[in-house]
Amino acid sequence: MKRGKCFSLVAVAMAVCLLFSGCMDSKELTEIIPVVGVGIDDAGDNLTKLTLQLGHVGNSSEKDKAKSEALIYEKTGKNLFNIFRDCARESSHKLFIGHNQCLIFGKETASKGIKDQLDLFLRDHEGRIDVSILVSDSTANEILTTKSEMSPMSALDITQLLKNQQATSESIDVDLLEFFSKLEGKTTCPVASLIKVDKQSSPPRLELSGLAVFKDDKMVGELDKDKSRGYLWTMNKVESGTVDVETESGRASLEICSSSSSLNPSVQEDGTISVPITVKTELRVRELVGFENQDTAAIEKELQAAAIERIKGRVLSCFQATQAYQADIYGIGTLISQTQPNKWKDIQENWDQLYSQIKPEIKAEVTIKDSGKILRS
Repeated sequence: MKRGKCFSLVAVAMAVCLLFSGCMDSKELTEIIPVVGVGIDDAGDNLTKLTLQLGHVGNSSEKDKAKSEALIYEKTGKNLFNIFRDCARESSHKLFIGHNQCLIFGKETASKGIKDQLDLFLRDHEGRIDVSILVSDSTANEILTTKSEMSPMSALDITQLLKNQQATSESIDVDLLEFFSKLEGKTTCPVASLIKVDKQSSPPRLELSGLAVFKDDKMVGELDKDKSRGYLWTMNKVESGTVDVETESGRASLEICSSSSSLNPSVQEDGTISVPITVKTELRVRELVGFENQDTAAIEKELQAAAIERIKGRVLSCFQATQAYQADIYGIGTLISQTQPNKWKDIQENWDQLYSQIKPEIKAEVTIKDSGKILRS
């Protein structure tokens, strides 16, 4: 492409017009306004809707910032490039995308493919490659225009939600570089956090609701929180959270103290694909109801067995869901290509079909920590 035709996203974005009404007087505009959240939706008729959540003006007082609502900029066009280019012609005010926290796609947009949009942001030399990628269960605009409980800007709330997921291990923060790298790798299917507005809450609040599964650059399915935990178990990404179990004797809430896992796929001599998954977890009893007339050893044994089945069940249900999508989100094909390159050459053309037929060998090992301190509620 000729240099004259190259059009940097930042060069365009820095000149985006702040066409919002009732949010800010023109005299208050500073030369540079930071973007903190970007939303991309399908607007119908082959049009794209861009929603930007803007940061506070630098000369606003801290008191004003705390009270003010998020500034929202919306524009529709044929594609993102054209939208930014059109805005550049409308004003000389500069908009800075280097502080962007999240890139959110509406479900409809995600299902149609997002590689071109990702590529545009990835090539931007002032854009962040560690920006979080999310998919809304409705529209990205709804997410960015929802009033946040914790911050005037919902984009900052989303950043905190992604950090907090470490405490629950039911979702994962996937950034632009990681997502795009998997797309380019062709073998491992990427995932992204699903986010929704909980309208049953008062006021409505944002909530991570699992993972979106992609094949190539199109969203092909979803994993709920239980299945998402199964994915994290398999990928050695469970850091904390709880395992709730129920048996004939009672129920218990078990805190995850530590966890590790291994995934070692291989192609056997007969062509069978072996996928052993081992999860090792240390748990602590946080709540115990029932289990009358049982000693500590008996309770520990029962909880151990129940936790093992719970973990194996989540791992298996996630694996089977991705098989239905023919989406290898674990990178099993990539691992085989690295350890057995010659065998991989023989199977790669039929990998989707072969992946859907794998029977994973799941093993879970559970240790109950401080079992001598078990107390009934």
